[in-house]
Amino acid sequence: MRPVSVVITLIVMLVVAFNSALVAGADERKEETVQAEVLPDQLKGHGGPIKAISISPDGEKVLTSSFDYSVLYWDISDAKAAILHRLEGHEAAVNDAVFSQSGKQAYSVSDDGTLAIWDLEKGKLILRIKAPREKVLDIGLSPDGKHAAVARWDQTVRIYDLLLQKEVAVLEGHRGNVNAVAWSSDGKFLYSAGYDGQILEWDAQQLRFLRPVYRHGWGINSIALLDNQRILYGALNGTVAVVDIVRAERVMDIAEQDSPVQSVKVSPDGALAGFSDGKGKIHVFNAASGKEIERGEVTYGPVWDFDFVSGTNQIYHVGLDDFAARWQISPRKINQIAAELPRRFQVRDGKDAGELEFQRKCSVCHTLVEDGANRAGPTLFKVFGRKAGTLPGYNYSKALLNSDIVWNDETIGLLFSAGPDKVVPGTKMPIQRLKKVERREELIRFLKEATEPTEQGKTEK
Repeated sequence: MRPVSVVITLIVMLVVAFNSALVAGADERKEETVQAEVLPDQLKGHGGPIKAISISPDGEKVLTSSFDYSVLYWDISDAKAAILHRLEGHEAAVNDAVFSQSGKQAYSVSDDGTLAIWDLEKGKLILRIKAPREKVLDIGLSPDGKHAAVARWDQTVRIYDLLLQKEVAVLEGHRGNVNAVAWSSDGKFLYSAGYDGQILEWDAQQLRFLRPVYRHGWGINSIALLDNQRILYGALNGTVAVVDIVRAERVMDIAEQDSPVQSVKVSPDGALAGFSDGKGKIHVFNAASGKEIERGEVTYGPVWDFDFVSGTNQIYHVGLDDFAARWQISPRKINQIAAELPRRFQVRDGKDAGELEFQRKCSVCHTLVEDGANRAGPTLFKVFGRKAGTLPGYNYSKALLNSDIVWNDETIGLLFSAGPDKVVPGTKMPIQRLKKVERREELIRFLKEATEPTEQGKTEK
C-alpha cells in the first residue's frame, strides 16, 4: 500500500471513530435526559410534613416518613409516581425509614420510641419492637443487613438484631440527645453524633465504646461516611465539615452559615455529597475536594432531608410540605411546585380568632371535612356528639378505643386545658394546651360552626 493511501485510510478510520464516539456520547446524554424526564416532579400523598426520604439503590423505589404517622412506599420508575403501599402502625411522627438489603422489607423509627419492620411486598407491619417512649431520629443498617442502629433522645444508641427481631444492646456515652448514626463500610465500627457536639466511635462487633472521634462546639444534627477514613457532619450552628477518623481531627471545612444543618448525604457512587439547612437550601459539592457544584433554595422553611437518585443528577427533598419534590442538580433546574404559603399551620393573622387557633394547633393533624386527607389525626367533621375512637377507618390508639369520652364543649375544653396526655393517658395525640380560657372558648366556638355539615363545613379544610 502506498504511503498516501495509508494516511488517507488512517484519516478515514479516525473520522469514523470520532463520529462513533459522538453518537455514543449523544446516546448517553439522551439516556440521561430520558431518565431525568421520566422521574416524577413530586411525590404527593402524605397528610403532613415529611421528615425523611430514602431512595432504593436502583433509583426506582422510595420511602418517605411523615409527621402523619405513616411511611409511604413509592414507585418512581415512571413520570407519574405510584404509591405502592401506605405503611401505618406507628403511634407518632415517623422520623426515618430505610430499605433492607433485599428491598423486600423496610425499617422505620418514630417519636413513639419503636423500631418497625415492614413487609414491602404485602404492605404489612411485621413487628414493632418496643422501647421506652423517647424520640428516635435516625436509623442505620449494618453493611451485611443483619443489624440496625438507632439514634435516640434518651442519650443512647440502641442495636437491633434484625434476624432475631429484638434489641441486643444499649450503647451509652453521649451527654445529650443522639441525632445520627452511621456504620463503616466493613461493619467493624459504628459512629454516632448528637446534641453534645460529639462524634463517638463504637466497636460494632463487641458493642462497646471506643473513643470520641471529634468534639464540635455545637450540637451535631447529621453525619455520613465519605469513606472508612472520613466522616462528614452538619451542625446546629451551620458548620459543615469533614473529620479524618484515624487522625481524629477536622481536615476540611465545607461551609459556615447562619442556619442549622438539617441533613448531610453522600451519593450512591460516592462522587457527590450535599447538605440541607433550616432556611430551605440544598448545597451539592464534590465529595473528594469539597468544591461546591451547585446550590439552590428549594423551599420556604427547612429541608429536613434529601436523597440522591442513583445513576442520575437528580435529588428529592422533603420538609414542611405534604409532598417530596425533585431538583435537578446540573444543569440546575429547580421545579417550582406550587405550595400555598404560608402553610395552613403557619397562619398568623387575617382570620377569625377561633380559626387562627385551629390553624396553629390542630390543622397539621386534622381536617374539618369528611375526607381526613391522610393526616395524622381523624377528621373533625361532625365531631361534637361523637364518641371518642369510633370514626370508621382511622387507626386509633387503645387508649381512645377503650375510652368512654363523648366529644362536646366540656371534654374538648378539658383536652386543651389539661392536655391529651392527662385526659386520655396513652393516646397518640401530641400534647397541645391552651391555657387562656378565652382562646379555648374561641377555638370551641369555631369548631362547632366549622364541623357541622353546612356549606362552610363542606369547603373548609
